[in-house]
Amino acid sequence: MSAQEIYIPKKYSYELHPDMLKQIGESFDVEQAVEKFAAKIKGKSAEEIETEGRAFFSEYGRNWIEMAHKLGDEYPDRTYEVLLELIDKSKGYYKFSLLPQRFIEIAYLAVMDMSVLPIVENNAQRLIYRVVDCKTYKTLKDKCGDAVAEALPCRHACLAACETIHQALDVDANIHQAATTPKEGYCEFWAARA
Repeated sequence: MSAQEIYIPKKYSYELHPDMLKQIGESFDVEQAVEKFAAKIKGKSAEEIETEGRAFFSEYGRNWIEMAHKLGDEYPDRTYEVLLELIDKSKGYYKFSLLPQRFIEIAYLAVMDMSVLPIVENNAQRLIYRVVDCKTYKTLKDKCGDAVAEALPCRHACLAACETIHQALDVDANIHQAATTPKEGYCEFWAARA
């Protein structure tokens, strides 16, 4: 066999690219975001804090997932390639909920202190995931106090991120929060096929 006839398999990476995670993590650093939020709400009433929290964290969530989507496309791995092949072969059937899950996982893994985002359910009807031991919630408690943290202004980031990625991928889904850290000890988000 000549050197030209030797088959060398393509090296595949199934890992998320560390540069991608670093870029997202630095751009959407949780501690810096919460410090900005804390400065905005200083001396404000509970109603004003809720209004400010919705605006601030919704914008954060939209921008955060948009960057995860953009970089997730720019830094493909073998898992993403196989996922796209499956979606193509199924004529789009598996687009919901596998494709949104990829970008949601990228976003969370880049900014939270977690090695995996717990997926409770992923099928043709629902994507359900949990945020356990949330860095944003803990940072809100530290910088803004228990009352602000327990009002969960950060939920708007998670909900906006989930809604935004489904819209960006042209996937119809109803998004809602099914559990909260103050009550259940974790936040749980549902995307149900519309």
